[in-house]
Amino acid sequence: MGIEGLMKIGIATKDLDRTTAVLADALGLVPGEAVAYQPYGMRYRILKLGDFMIEVVEPTGADGPIAQFIEQNGEGLQHMTFKVSDIEQLMADMKSKGARFTSSAPVRLNTAIGPVKFAFVNPRVSNGALIQLMEML
Repeated sequence: MGIEGLMKIGIATKDLDRTTAVLADALGLVPGEAVAYQPYGMRYRILKLGDFMIEVVEPTGADGPIAQFIEQNGEGLQHMTFKVSDIEQLMADMKSKGARFTSSAPVRLNTAIGPVKFAFVNPRVSNGALIQLMEML
């Protein structure tokens, strides 16, 4: 149980295709297909580098968390994701030590990398860093 390692980083951009092309060309990576995720008002692509991934995210409207992030911080590193096992237990352990999350329970979702459960640590308790915990199912 617990954190197994750094899994991916998320990069927020206003232009998914341009940013993905630049990263793919510079790093010699092959981007995955663009995937829309309407609950967060975003599209994303995954670039794999061994077991590590770069997730490039673009807002699809003005109200989602990616659009808000870009408005407040500009384009760039938006989050980091840690691969975990037993996310519910890890969240309970972290809550007992003062951590807060943006949702009370993990979100279960089929993604471009397969089915997952994930939760975000509230950035107010992590010095502004948005940390995502993700369990592969």
